[in-house]
Amino acid sequence: MWFSIVMLFLSSLFFPVYFMIELGRKRTNKLVCFGWFLVATSYTVYILNVGRWDWIGYYFRYVLIAFWLYSVVRAVRNNRDVPLWPPRSFVSWAGPALSAVFAALFVFLGAYALTGHQASEEAVDLRFPLRGGTYDVAHGGSRTIVNYHNEYLPQKYALDIVKLNAGGWRTMGIYPSELQAYAIYGDTLYSPCNGKVLEAVDGFEDRAPTLSEKLPEGVAPAGNHVAVGCLDTKVYVAHMQKGSVKVKAGDTVDVNTPIGLVGNSGNTSEPHLHIHAERNGAGVPITFNGEFLARNGLIRQ
Repeated sequence: MWFSIVMLFLSSLFFPVYFMIELGRKRTNKLVCFGWFLVATSYTVYILNVGRWDWIGYYFRYVLIAFWLYSVVRAVRNNRDVPLWPPRSFVSWAGPALSAVFAALFVFLGAYALTGHQASEEAVDLRFPLRGGTYDVAHGGSRTIVNYHNEYLPQKYALDIVKLNAGGWRTMGIYPSELQAYAIYGDTLYSPCNGKVLEAVDGFEDRAPTLSEKLPEGVAPAGNHVAVGCLDTKVYVAHMQKGSVKVKAGDTVDVNTPIGLVGNSGNTSEPHLHIHAERNGAGVPITFNGEFLARNGLIRQ
């Protein structure tokens, strides 16, 4: 668990800051400086798209952009008078060449991540099922790089939603064990459409947050959940609190009908909203008010 957390902070904080510091340093020639500009810029764009900023602090993204601008200005000032080209030797040109390779890799990964912000298939338009806060897409989109659900056909367009507190974090602390520490825990869930309840399951215990523990035998992966027939799709709202499900199969609901509370039951690492739509066993893209959301998308209610 802690290895994953350390890697998250290294990739989102240490590496971009390190690249920006290197960008701002005085170099022997402008080509080397430009190489660091390519690396710092391409990696920053990449990590802004794929990073889990609900862990790091969503608004820290803007600090990172400001620091990148400062580093660019510092690089221009420090390298104004250095030669344009390095000496004609393999060693002198190896650094800029390697920078270009890394920059090309990050540009490719960043561009690939951006393609996950749209879906080619027809989407079902829903009402966002949470209200009264700022919510962030932790996993979402049409590519695995921004949505790990994408590898599983029925959930290929699933969304995992967390709530941000005033500081832009999903919780106070890195990974607290108390469910109440998570901003989204206990929020009321509403039906995502006008329709009919097809499934309503309750009775599973809320689990303590965990990144590694296996799902106990006999526990449904969706935990306590409700499935609603929305047009020709079946929309699942999962991982609700035990005892909070307010509807039963066969009930008619609309977008103002409370259906339960956000919990941490089933196959889940921490309190969040899991929502996905299926049609004939295959995942269907979801939009809210016509907007298709991917990782780090914000919904303010």
